[in-house]
Amino acid sequence: MDVLLKSLVNILVFAAVMSILVIVHELGHLLAAKHYGVYCKEFAVGMGPKVFSYQSKKSETEYSLRALPLGGF
Repeated sequence: MDVLLKSLVNILVFAAVMSILVIVHELGHLLAAKHYGVYCKEFAVGMGPKVFSYQSKKSETEYSLRALPLGGF
């Protein structure tokens, strides 16, 4: 049982670290696009169905969190 718990913790830590890396990476793309006036429809962390999304009335960009924590766009 101890090995199973350690494996689960390792998987969760891996997913958290990957999510942070994806957020920083994709944020770089978003900030560069905004700086040069490029239209950005959506900024998403994760893949699959939306879990949460937010869109400001001032911005054309929709920010969303998706179900699978690996990847983003």
